[in-house]
Amino acid sequence: MTDHARLREQLAFYRELAPAERRALDAHLAGCAECRATLAAYARQDRALAGIPETRARRSRSAWPRPWQAAPPAPARRWLGRLGDGLVALGVAALLWMFALQVQYAQRANEQGGTPANAVAEPGLTLPATRVTPPSPWLPALPYLGGSLLLVGGLFVLSRRGSRWLAVAGGGLAALALITYLPPLSAAPNPLGLYWRLAGGYSYDPQLPFKNQFVIAGRPEAQLAPHLNELIGEVGLSPLDPVQPLTDYEILRVGLHPTHKDVALVTTRFIYADGTSRIYPAPMLEPAAGWNGLWLAGWMEDGLERLRSDHLALPGQPFAKADSPIRLGTAQALSTTSAANRLDEVNPGHWLWTSVRVQRLVWSPTGADFLAAFEQNLGQRQLWRIPLQGPPALLATGDIIEYGWSPDGQTVLYTQRDSSAAEVDPSRPYAVKAMRPVSNGDARTLVTGLASSQLPGLTEQGAWFFNGNDLWVAPYDGGDAALIAADLADFEPKGAPRPSPDGALVLFACGQATCLVEAMQAGESNGTRPVRVLGDFYAAQAAWTLNGSQAAVVDNHPNGVRPVQLVVLSREGLVTLTVPIAPQEATEPPMWTPDNQAVFVQTFPNDGRRLIAVDLATQQVLDLSQEHWDAYYALSPDGTTMLVNNGRGGFWLAEVVRRGD
Repeated sequence: MTDHARLREQLAFYRELAPAERRALDAHLAGCAECRATLAAYARQDRALAGIPETRARRSRSAWPRPWQAAPPAPARRWLGRLGDGLVALGVAALLWMFALQVQYAQRANEQGGTPANAVAEPGLTLPATRVTPPSPWLPALPYLGGSLLLVGGLFVLSRRGSRWLAVAGGGLAALALITYLPPLSAAPNPLGLYWRLAGGYSYDPQLPFKNQFVIAGRPEAQLAPHLNELIGEVGLSPLDPVQPLTDYEILRVGLHPTHKDVALVTTRFIYADGTSRIYPAPMLEPAAGWNGLWLAGWMEDGLERLRSDHLALPGQPFAKADSPIRLGTAQALSTTSAANRLDEVNPGHWLWTSVRVQRLVWSPTGADFLAAFEQNLGQRQLWRIPLQGPPALLATGDIIEYGWSPDGQTVLYTQRDSSAAEVDPSRPYAVKAMRPVSNGDARTLVTGLASSQLPGLTEQGAWFFNGNDLWVAPYDGGDAALIAADLADFEPKGAPRPSPDGALVLFACGQATCLVEAMQAGESNGTRPVRVLGDFYAAQAAWTLNGSQAAVVDNHPNGVRPVQLVVLSREGLVTLTVPIAPQEATEPPMWTPDNQAVFVQTFPNDGRRLIAVDLATQQVLDLSQEHWDAYYALSPDGTTMLVNNGRGGFWLAEVVRRGD
């Protein structure tokens, strides 16, 4: 081939020539008019072809590509696709298993004719002996497990079509699921674990392998189980039963308390000898291991401590027996609403030894309802009115100390720290507030600037209190207070006065003794009244009989120089009986029976909870408390039953049995 022919042939692919070849061709074009014309024709053809839409030959049906005939994916995507196929298959199997279990569960429920017991989550409620249990603990988890497998597997399968973001999303979801739910990977920091620590409410089923160990590193259920085993065969109050021994238990859930985030709750079904059961969230507190509230483990306190304590009689206070003049009968669960049974859950510390005096039960004069307080945190208590029929009502929240009813049952009064009064005089920071719970009226301040946090004396005339060295009574309707006795400075009045029901006589602690003063009658102008010192016993608590014929005084010296004594006085102030009732611990006010023949006193020896009865006819001192009760008590207005609560959920009624009844 000549150079002219070779160069002319290169005109067809002029733009693809190498630079050296193009320079040689350009030099030839300068001297060849024919070649320049040919190159111009090629350029016109290229422009014409560029304006024509791209066309392709029609393929036969068999020539169309199929998904499995596409370009082979990378090895990593092939592996992810196979993994996705397996996860999808497992997800479908999980859902099919769920449907099979659900059918079996429904058949059991239909055969036994009852609602599945697992649907009842109210602590303290007695569940029927016939219980429908799920055929497998996996049943509640299978919807989430199957859905997660399908989602992650589906993303992996779709990633085979070439989208790497689907593979990344599937891998991210799989990693999140693994470090959130599957130990030991779930001990690593993970987003959901951080959320649960901040928001609270995390829980898991101990029968399944899924748990977030970043939130709860230890196994509270395993730590509590030996203590639960010790209670098998025992009777008592919540979470035990006073008649039916505990035969078995079932741990249902483990989780964090919704507000106390360093407290684990082990929700346990306690099963009794007759087949009935109740559910209680047993708390685990004081984790030994933890970093800023994370990786909680090694709880040093549990809610069964009081149930494991030995119930020993104190000197001079034998336990009541069947032939004793006074004893308590079998406790029966009070038929209050489930909301009332759950009030103890506000503070899991109610279960512990450290919770000694967070409760005071106070019957209304009508016996239709009672007051109870539940401590949320230090200085924060909730005062509730709990009717025997109907839901409980929250009356007040705050630094509530003592509380009670007016004699007609229409007004609730309570003492509370008043920050405004404390700013004026730090030694007189307390106020008395009153409210009418039936009308849901707001609480009003009856009197403030008091030195004592004790509840004032309550009679039909109003609330009796000391303002400095003067004795006053304030009517419940908020009217002006009336002066009862003035110039008591020589007697150093302390605490709150205790007037007789008719308001004629007033007992009060004076110095280190007990004094009695006659109240000023209407129309008398001189506020100075004669005062009698009755003895060197200190009236820490006092209560009159309903007819005002006698008074019971708890002699509890503020310095603890002697054991606590109960002193019974005649209306004239004469001592008729003195008996020891407790070591140097606080007590609640005395409770008289309507016939004036017996006195009950709630005591707290060695941080325990005891009920002491003093029979005046025989002068016997008896301990009416029973093993595994460890409770708070309140005598009903008619004197026939004792209201009982031990801070672990629910209320009980126990008959007061008197010899000869």
